[in-house]
Parts: sequence; structure tokens; C-alpha cells
Amino acid sequence: MADAATQPQSRDDLPAALPYPVSINIRNSDLGIDESGHASRLDGSGMLATIKSSVNPGTVFFMAIDMKALNTTARGLIRVVSQRALEDGIGVETLFEFIELSDDAKQKVQRLITGGPSVGSLTPPAPGRNFATDQLGVQPVYQRGDVGRMDVGVSSSERTYFEPAPLRQQAKPTRSTKFWGSLGVTAYVIAILVVVAFFPAGRKLELTVWNYVSWSLGRMWYWANHIGDVKLYNNT
Repeated sequence: MADAATQPQSRDDLPAALPYPVSINIRNSDLGIDESGHASRLDGSGMLATIKSSVNPGTVFFMAIDMKALNTTARGLIRVVSQRALEDGIGVETLFEFIELSDDAKQKVQRLITGGPSVGSLTPPAPGRNFATDQLGVQPVYQRGDVGRMDVGVSSSERTYFEPAPLRQQAKPTRSTKFWGSLGVTAYVIAILVVVAFFPAGRKLELTVWNYVSWSLGRMWYWANHIGDVKLYNNT
């Protein structure tokens, strides 16, 4: 398709020149093209950009214009009008025309060209709204002002996202802390057993528990030393 590139129109018919290049991205899934480029001229009807691919005139792309000055992106459909290979051989100067561009995208393009008064904010905030009220969705906030004037701002939209609270950092004890902690617990248990042993009922309970534990340990020790003497039922 490289030989299909044609010479563009005269420079007078090209879109208005931009003070600085604007990044663009074009896509066409049928041709397998998805690449970035830079637009040097732009107006409401089309743009002049440098891309890497040579394509036939009339090819349609989905494009996205990255307007960093406005912190936004304009998207739409464009069509190749003509192409001209650059002398350095690293790109193709392509003239595009817009074939489908929304009203919002047209306003963004016009604002970028004219350098509107509110760069960075496409829609001015509504008068009389309170930012804190809009974010939290609480009851009306009354602001002090004139005696006979009171501003009320109420948010009618619900929040559609979840903001988790920051988690408290979990502290992990050191090895020395664990050692002295376990030693302290053991000492407290021994002290409690000594106090309980002073009472006859507590002493009797402790002896019962100790006899049961010693009997269990003795049986385990016996079977551990005679495990080879175990005979299963009907073994031959």
C-alpha cells in the first residue's frame, strides 16, 4: 500500500497550524494498524499528522487526540485524504478529514485551537454549589453572607464507588518480646497452681489431673518402646 500514497493539497488548503504538536492514536482492526503519531495542523474539519503507515486514500480510522493542555481526549472517526512521504523516511505526512465527531469532541478541538479562557476545565462549575456537599452527599450547607441571602448546595447524585479507609499498620513483636512474654505467662501459671494447691479441693483436683497426665505419658512411653511387639489380629 506504500505506492498508494498521494501528494497532499496546497498548504493554503490545510488546517490551521498548531503552536506545538499534539499526540494522536489511530486504529483500524481490519488492516491491523494501531499506532501513535503527531498532529501539526488541526481544525474542525480535519488535521495534518505524521504517522508511520502508508495507506490508501479513503481508509477510515478510529482516532484519539490527546490534548494534554486541556487534560482530556477527543475521539472520533477520520478518513485519509492524501499522503506524502517525508524526506527523512521515518514517517508519512497524512491529511485526514473528520467524518464523525461528537459535539463534545468538536468543542474540545475548538478550545484547543483557540486556547479558550478556561484551559483545563471544559465545563465551568455550576453557581451556588458547595464542593464539600457535592462530595459527601450530606444535608444542605448554609454559608454566611448577606443577611437576606443564603446559599444552599445539595448533592442529588449518589456515590457509585467505594473508598476504603487507610489500614493501620500492624506491629509484629520481636523474638525477645515473644520469649519474655511466654516466660511471663508460664510464671503466672505456676504461681496460680501454687496458690490453688493451698486449698484441699484445689490440691485434690491438681493431683487428679497430674495422675491422669502421668498415666497417659507412661502408656505412650511403653508403646513407644514396644511398637515392634504389636501383633495384629490373625497375623501369621
